[in-house]
Amino acid sequence: MFCAFWLLAGARPAAAQVLELSGGSSSLFNAHGGSVGFRGRNYAGRFDVGLFGKPRFGYFFTTPFRGYNWGFGDQAIPFVLPTDLFNPSYYFLGRGVSAARKDARSKLFVYAGATSTGFALPFLNVARTETPTGLVFYERQLSPALRFTSRNVLSRRQTSIQALEWTVERDMKLGMSAGIGNNQHYWASSFSFNRKVVSLQASYTRAGDAFRRISVEAPAVAETDRENIRLELAPRSNLHFSLGRQNYLAPAASSTGELRAAVNSFGVSGSAARFQMYGSLFSSETGAGTARAVSMGVRRHVTERVEAGIDYLRSTLPNGSVIHTEVSTFRENVSQRFSLSQVITHGSGQTSIAFGGTFLSNLLTASAEYQTVYLPFAPTGQSQFRQVLVLNLHLQLPHAIQLNGGTNVTSLGHARYTAYATTFAYPGLSPEIGKPSQSGGFYENLVRGRVIEENGPPVAGAALRIDGELVFSDSGGAFFLRRKKAKLYPLEVLPNQFMLPGRFEVVSAPEVVRAEREQMAEIYEVVVRRLPTSPPSSPGLPSQSAGTRRDQSSDLEQILIPPMPLSILNSVTYQLYASSRSLAESRLKVQTDNAEEDPSVHAGERDSGENLCHGCVEGTGAGQ
Repeated sequence: MFCAFWLLAGARPAAAQVLELSGGSSSLFNAHGGSVGFRGRNYAGRFDVGLFGKPRFGYFFTTPFRGYNWGFGDQAIPFVLPTDLFNPSYYFLGRGVSAARKDARSKLFVYAGATSTGFALPFLNVARTETPTGLVFYERQLSPALRFTSRNVLSRRQTSIQALEWTVERDMKLGMSAGIGNNQHYWASSFSFNRKVVSLQASYTRAGDAFRRISVEAPAVAETDRENIRLELAPRSNLHFSLGRQNYLAPAASSTGELRAAVNSFGVSGSAARFQMYGSLFSSETGAGTARAVSMGVRRHVTERVEAGIDYLRSTLPNGSVIHTEVSTFRENVSQRFSLSQVITHGSGQTSIAFGGTFLSNLLTASAEYQTVYLPFAPTGQSQFRQVLVLNLHLQLPHAIQLNGGTNVTSLGHARYTAYATTFAYPGLSPEIGKPSQSGGFYENLVRGRVIEENGPPVAGAALRIDGELVFSDSGGAFFLRRKKAKLYPLEVLPNQFMLPGRFEVVSAPEVVRAEREQMAEIYEVVVRRLPTSPPSSPGLPSQSAGTRRDQSSDLEQILIPPMPLSILNSVTYQLYASSRSLAESRLKVQTDNAEEDPSVHAGERDSGENLCHGCVEGTGAGQ
């Protein structure tokens, strides 16, 4: 496998369009290492070497061939069913060979190799091979309203789950799944209804006590169990209600044994007269007992540049003790590039004052902010709300060199850092727009433009598809493509294939661009927004040496809890999953794990509702 990868990767080294070199260190996972990534018009790959407990490596290569997208090496394989309303990102890691194909009515994904325990950071993806595994995933659109899904895994313990999804109408769906997983029975039903004013999601699941979709050490993703429901109402544009109940079952393979959790929640938010208000109630039941939490707050823009807010947080612990905290926040937008913040916290008879700020420029982006996180698995006797300092730094140096650093918070409130550097190289491409490439034909018609962030900095390594050809922006955000004919060509921005770390969404971009003679060629502008980032994922941790005692708290930090967004519009987000996301209007977060994994970032291009890893251009999980 390893030799085949290098033979394929080395077949066309001169044609590589983009090279990415990364290296760094993280105390969050005690990992150090680096990677080399490469992309061409019809292929992509990556090779990683690092220390994670001991020396490890990762690799991935993908290319289309005879109607299939082939993947070799470390891959994140989505394993999602139509009934997964509350956990739409279930996946596992593998090291092997995959082939994917889709047409207008069907999708096929075949894999042969092994499961793996992987580790992923922005600068490092490595893995350890585990259990031999083969699988066949198939989907078929039986009619415009009925879709069939089949998930089959052949390993030491077998899985075969068949599912149907019926689209009753555009905003109403019914689902049913049944079969075996890990040699345990499984069935689930689901109902979803989405309208502008009301949104309802409900499911009911029954499975064997040892049910797993596939038997892997990591990621240890919690399954939804029994009844789950989420109702959201928006009777007015400035008024929002949410009500929910969710049940989770952690994998029995966890050293803590079977871990069940039930969470009930209610939230309301609204805005009026330049005020934003919210209130939320939470109740969680675990083996340790029942805990309750209340949060409420109000904020207002005092002037165009000054914002003030106050939050009240109260948690009742399983032992009956009560902890309450008041948090006052002030933010001053000194300029478009520079803002300051102050946080005054009062609780347990003590008052503290903290300061933070954010600076944005083409050269440097830096932030230091205090955030309040909710920790459902906080040690007994401690408040489930905790205030933490989060630092982030991005430095753009000459020659496409980027330095990145930041701190993260684990599910138990421990601060950890991650720092890494990235640079890009463009073999065969001229660094100046308007000059011919070292290889290929010279055409006089040019498409050119820039990719920038919403606040102005250029974006290096942004991926665009122009007339079917993959193009990347350089260190100044510029991109260009020469065409033989002067005419309009389609342009598509591909955020999930960006070479730089982080998650992005498109703010604005032209749908078509015109190739014209160089002297007349328009400079098109593509604007993207960097989404709030969460700590890098940790799908797996190295096994400890014999005799090493592992306590329950360390295991809790490895269990990935599916998302439970009981979001309150523009103010507070309650999310029971790996690391929380911030909202501009609020710093209240809910956190139950030290990592969030978004397999879609790694699993290649996937349309809404797709569950197959088509192409897996980004590789993932372990060693893209």
